[in-house]
Amino acid sequence: MPVLDFLTLCMKYTIWRVTPAGDGFPLSNMGVTSMKERALEKSRALNQKLRASEPESEERFIVRDEKGREVRDII
Repeated sequence: MPVLDFLTLCMKYTIWRVTPAGDGFPLSNMGVTSMKERALEKSRALNQKLRASEPESEERFIVRDEKGREVRDII
């Protein structure tokens, strides 16, 4: 089992909808999670739904940590 450091265990993640310019807002209905993998799964699913319903949209969903840094999904 991997050892997680204290900061990783305490970090909170929020899903944001952002424009290509980087402007955006947090999704209040998604809440905040301490599980990075779960937040990334949610944003992935939301991006798939967005592409299906609005194929021309350049907006996307991202995950940000509590310091406002984008968390990259590695897939």
